[in-house]
Amino acid sequence: MSLYDNPLPPADYAAYLALREEMLALALPYLGQSLERQQALQEVGWHLESIDFDTATVRLGETVCRVQFIGREDNGRWQWAWDDPPGTYPAEALCDALQLKAYGEQHGIEWLTRSGWPITAYGFAYGQRDALRALAVMLNHADGYDTENAPYLLKERLPNMGQGRLLVTVYLPQPAQTPPRSKESVTEIVDKIVDILCRRPRTSTAIATYLDSLPPELRPEATDIEVPQPWRKPAHIDYFPEASTVFSAAQPWLEKHLLPLVSFDLASLDPALGDVRLHFLKPVEPYNSYIGDKAWATHTDYCCENWLCFHLEDDGTYRFLAEEDYFIGENAAPDAQKYFAEVRASYQQIKQFYRENGVVVEWLDDNNLPRFGGPPSFLSPCYYGNWSTTEPPAAFTTEDYDNWGKEADIRYQGRRFICIAADAGYDWGEGGADTIYLLYEPHSRLVLMTFDYT
Repeated sequence: MSLYDNPLPPADYAAYLALREEMLALALPYLGQSLERQQALQEVGWHLESIDFDTATVRLGETVCRVQFIGREDNGRWQWAWDDPPGTYPAEALCDALQLKAYGEQHGIEWLTRSGWPITAYGFAYGQRDALRALAVMLNHADGYDTENAPYLLKERLPNMGQGRLLVTVYLPQPAQTPPRSKESVTEIVDKIVDILCRRPRTSTAIATYLDSLPPELRPEATDIEVPQPWRKPAHIDYFPEASTVFSAAQPWLEKHLLPLVSFDLASLDPALGDVRLHFLKPVEPYNSYIGDKAWATHTDYCCENWLCFHLEDDGTYRFLAEEDYFIGENAAPDAQKYFAEVRASYQQIKQFYRENGVVVEWLDDNNLPRFGGPPSFLSPCYYGNWSTTEPPAAFTTEDYDNWGKEADIRYQGRRFICIAADAGYDWGEGGADTIYLLYEPHSRLVLMTFDYT
């Protein structure tokens, strides 16, 4: 079994995750400069037109450019252009792809020298496409890149190919002006680096490498560049913990309504928060609207519409600060019951998958390739938003609750809740909120949850 097997064996899902990280690490020194070149290229034109495969030329706006064919996605697998049948592309238009192959041979990088490794359709967050683009542009000194609909463009040349995008490098008749002409354009590229790397620990390195490549007059002042801190991660994370370790023994019914996703130690995030473990949960409800909106009579000073509250017990479990009838549960309409069953089944599926394969996978696509999940984001700012259109329970006070540009300030007996973790509910299987917020107040040991929907 290997990454080149199709379909990808479950045992190699972890290896696929490692491949994506390896690709990003290799492209890291080139990322900013490649984005810079692409920015300049797009000032000439956004889309390629009239691709001529025989002459390897294309029109970009009113400008005729040369292109080199790098490779294409084929039903979730990467196919290098030099590995397609002879005559698919002009031989002189394969130089860039062959240069990447030679680089791979020189440095012992297998995926640069072989076709068939997996590339997910869920591109931007995982960086595979971004890595390929950066390497193709910078190792070949190209002016930029473009991706096109491969089945459409190649239907006459490769009639039996699968679905995916074709990657080409683009060369202007005269090189575009680089570096960019303003400090503002530099900050735009920095923002793109942050988006691509998703605040991985290496984000600051990629930004610093890019800024060091600029002449002094184009480097923004340090105060003008906001380099985000990498997402923090607890030292100990348990995925899909057993309900008995999460919920109070006095409330066994909680596991019918709440799905344990992650348990984690808090002290490794911030020792001041206490040596405790918290649990990140996903409610099965609601079907429509907000959780708790059908049970007004069951609301308490701690739990109401769109708000759940727990006390962290001495044994590390959560005690819910309302009764079971807060949840619709089995009293829901048939269509809601069907939906709840789908949510639970999806959760059990990814839980079982994790136990068998050691990776969190949200789902498998039609090509048996995984969309990977992971831990929530920890200790990230929580700003007022859609979730704050429902006021917190009576026990809590708020400040500037209608100011959506301000970080949330929710307090219990004068002490402020801290936003500990956040993640989309649907990243953990069927259904769920756009954002689940987990807040904690260490003195009272109260755990507060609310949910954002768009």
